[in-house]
Amino acid sequence: MRLIRQFTALIYPDRCPFCEELIEPCEIACPVCLEELSRKHIPIRNGALGYRSVASFVYDGKVRRMLLRIKYYQRIQFIEQINAILSRDILDTYEEGFDLITCVPMYKSDQRKRTYNQSKLLAVSLSKMLGVPYLEPLKKIKKTKKQHKLKYADRKTNLNGAFQLIDKEAVKGKRVLIVDDIITSGNTLGNCCRVLNRGKPALICCAAVASAQHKYPEETVI
Repeated sequence: MRLIRQFTALIYPDRCPFCEELIEPCEIACPVCLEELSRKHIPIRNGALGYRSVASFVYDGKVRRMLLRIKYYQRIQFIEQINAILSRDILDTYEEGFDLITCVPMYKSDQRKRTYNQSKLLAVSLSKMLGVPYLEPLKKIKKTKKQHKLKYADRKTNLNGAFQLIDKEAVKGKRVLIVDDIITSGNTLGNCCRVLNRGKPALICCAAVASAQHKYPEETVI
């Protein structure tokens, strides 16, 4: 993987995912951003409706801009660099390990419009880094309003009935890690966890690049 990045850097130079300054091949980010963000935020451990969770950053400033570039402007080349940080936080937080990794699914029309699910790309990359199989036992069957556009009270009911467990056998007795890009109120990941739990897994935990739960402290479970 390192040789591939060094070769492609000759044509497409690597950039810091947080400030987009040029960096050396195989660096995660520029030293300035790493020092600033590490000093402030690594790691942030939160909850998703009571399910154990970990996030590497607080969702603001440079981290917010980086995730928006990945989500809406196809800067998916940053995913491997970000996962180099998130994968370490996952290993440090969850010593028990996992049998499978999955992600928060998108509704089919939403994914067609964006052309990709950034949470799936994060999860697939983590699967390779951690050596854990990636599977898709969940499906989103209901189009919902965007969680970040809703008031606090409306977030709790917006996702009711939105997700379906389509492969119970895949999760039965397994230790499952579900991945998303951002944890805000915790309702999206929490609802996915509750649906996954119908398949009787041994364990369900969550991971995200960033957490905005400082905006919703009443829902944070440590």
